Amino acid sequence: MELHAMGISYRHDEDFCIDRPDGSGDNLLLIFKTPAFVASGNTEIAVSENSAVVYAKGTPQIYGARGGEYINHWVHFDCDETDIFFERTGICFDRPFSVGSLASAESLLELLSLESVSEDRRAGECADLLLRLLFLKLGTDGTRSAPKPHRDDLQRLRADIYSTPSGRYKIDDSAAKVLLSPSHFQAAYKAEFGVSFGEDVIRARIAAAKRYLKTTSLSVCEIAELCGYENDVHFIRQFKKRTGMTATEFRTC
Repeated sequence: MELHAMGISYRHDEDFCIDRPDGSGDNLLLIFKTPAFVASGNTEIAVSENSAVVYAKGTPQIYGARGGEYINHWVHFDCDETDIFFERTGICFDRPFSVGSLASAESLLELLSLESVSEDRRAGECADLLLRLLFLKLGTDGTRSAPKPHRDDLQRLRADIYSTPSGRYKIDDSAAKVLLSPSHFQAAYKAEFGVSFGEDVIRARIAAAKRYLKTTSLSVCEIAELCGYENDVHFIRQFKKRTGMTATEFRTC
């Protein structure tokens, strides 16, 4: 896939409309962050926020705002439309679909924007890989349920927990970050990931501790601190309870 141009979070007023009867000469990915409409033939289709469409070359591109401010991401690119890759993603050209993971897609768009201005000789290859990963994140396998409220915020929070287990993760503070009450936050977290918030924090810390024990010569006390424990005694007890071994036994096994 060859990246031509892109834009992130473009904003327009409620009268915004694009009408390209012969298309743009290349493929176009649109990700709608606000309610919008797309036209297919003589039919106008209302699409909700967090939806997307991928236009094939030559397809008329008619889309715009629907009742308020319009915000979208867009990517112009070239691809082989017969590539079975798109079948694997579940994405059909010229047909709006619900976005799989908007948070992941937006992170990839930021990386893609860096490659779009890079002079590195491998920038084109990197852009191809990022575009493919972007479509995998956007696509659906036909079994995913409708997006849940706060899903992206919860996924960001969980990514923070596993990448930075040393953080002080409190229920009240974490609930406030995703704009939920503590009780609703705990229910939403378990519904999304199948594990309670507190248990997931412990799992993240134990997983990190295992990596440090196997790949570094850091002391148990140092590892306990890196994994968010206020003292090594608590860490030692919790590690043995979860693994059946002391930290020293795990390191040497």
